[in-house]
Amino acid sequence: MAFDGIAVSVIAKELATRLQNARVMKIYQADKHSVVLHLRLPGESTKLLISAHPTQPRIHTTTEDWKNPLNPPAFCMLLRKHLEPSRLLGVRQHELERLMLIRFETYDERMGLTEKTLIFELMGRHSNLILVNQDNTILDGIHRVSAEQSSVRIVMPGEVFTYPPNQGKTNPLTVTNEQFITDIRLLPANVTLSKGLQQLYQGLGPETAREVVRRAALDGLKAKQDATPKDWQTLWESFEEFLTMSQTPVIVERENGKLEFYAYTLTNHPQQKSYADFDSLLNDFYSSRIKNERVQQKANELQKGLKTLLARLLRKEEVLLATLEAAENAKQWQKLGELVTSNIYQIKKGDKQLEVVDYYEESQPVITIPLDLAFSPSENAQRYYKKYIKARNSKKFVQEQLQKTISERNYIAEVLVHIELADSLETIDEIRDELIRLDYVKQRGKPSKKSKTIKNKGYDEYLSADGIPMYVGRNNRQNDELTFKVAKPSDTWLHSQKIPGSHVIIRFDGAVPSKTLEEAATLAAYYSKARTSPKVFVDYTERRHVRKPNGSKPGFVIYESFSTILVNPTDDTTLPKKKRP
Repeated sequence: MAFDGIAVSVIAKELATRLQNARVMKIYQADKHSVVLHLRLPGESTKLLISAHPTQPRIHTTTEDWKNPLNPPAFCMLLRKHLEPSRLLGVRQHELERLMLIRFETYDERMGLTEKTLIFELMGRHSNLILVNQDNTILDGIHRVSAEQSSVRIVMPGEVFTYPPNQGKTNPLTVTNEQFITDIRLLPANVTLSKGLQQLYQGLGPETAREVVRRAALDGLKAKQDATPKDWQTLWESFEEFLTMSQTPVIVERENGKLEFYAYTLTNHPQQKSYADFDSLLNDFYSSRIKNERVQQKANELQKGLKTLLARLLRKEEVLLATLEAAENAKQWQKLGELVTSNIYQIKKGDKQLEVVDYYEESQPVITIPLDLAFSPSENAQRYYKKYIKARNSKKFVQEQLQKTISERNYIAEVLVHIELADSLETIDEIRDELIRLDYVKQRGKPSKKSKTIKNKGYDEYLSADGIPMYVGRNNRQNDELTFKVAKPSDTWLHSQKIPGSHVIIRFDGAVPSKTLEEAATLAAYYSKARTSPKVFVDYTERRHVRKPNGSKPGFVIYESFSTILVNPTDDTTLPKKKRP
């Protein structure tokens, strides 16, 4: 869900309790939408992230390490001027709107002690962070709004701050039982109960309104005209209890796998993870989402160039195959040259073709040989001989080029699979480093010391149901290291059959238990191009039967003396749990 007024209310109360009297030590602007305040509390330090991002505005304490730009933006410099150092006096929500006020006690040489307020508006693409002084004059906003951009509300230095226009909704915290019944009674007959709540009261998003109706054991799609006065009273009791009782925030997994957060527990929803406080939930939720977005962004950058290269290699392969097919017909050019030579006496001036008996064939058919009028009979024969020699000589070269092209095409396809399945920045960075070393990607700037030495082992570790360790390489570097440096000759090695994917190792001496073998094979199928297929063949053999040809690309191996198992990577019950680092 996006932040609605209820969610803002919960996080505002938590931050007000936790951060009151915190000292602002340092401020920096992580990006064009977000600022990070380093705060000092008795016995601890924390960081407060405030982001006016147009698609995911948020506020919560954060454990992430945000980059401090070398050249701070103007808004950041303004905050440093007025709020470094300062004391955080309090955090409150404006009515039940998506708007928070964070008050600071500051010291001004001219005015002495004074107050400044950061006003945070969590309103989708209109989100903003505005600093105002004691008389509500705007000092600046992270997103300025000029008179040309909006005739309703200007956000510029020197302007007086005004709240966003009221939408004609009532603050639900001020509503009485009698007023609520009247409001519901006067709703249009065809409006559903949940939609009616959303239209009447501030701060209720669509899901929150539906939850209030669910807790009243009513149908959210029921129209007002079908609800009885008893239903109205039951809805009021649910509404009042929802606004006053303490809530348990949760992260919910929808059927499509998408994660959503709520400041309250959803009724009758099985896939939800509870948190002790909303602040911790938001930190976990957005840390995971931002990490995934960064991984996807870097993956997209690599995929774009590699997919173009792959398409070019496929076209080159087609051309080479056609050239090789023509080279395979070299003998035909030789035969035509010999037939022209042996029947040269039959050719008369102006002949465009020559009909001769093909004595190379057992049936000796009559064939027609095209002639070029620009050349003499002997020159026509020589042209066929030259085609024969060219095709014969090019065959070996074309075969070599074709083999190189196929090898490169397989390598790029393999890398694309690893990029698609990557779920960490470390894995993506390793893939990028590999591509830079092989000149597929250009190095941006000077390589960092960190990129020269890979300190972490990288590959994933799992424990089978039988308690046996299993390892999965997540890119070509990890595959090579895992197979040839980590695995013992007696360990079991697995890979999806004839499909790009990860190397998997079972660390076990002797016959591997069938359950462990199935789980490891499922991992090999899951971390392959065929992860969405219900039937995937996986080859397995002892590591001693796997070798790497000299000069081959990273991740490429040859194996023998193998067996094959059929698994279903879409069946979650056969996927083991990853071992925690």
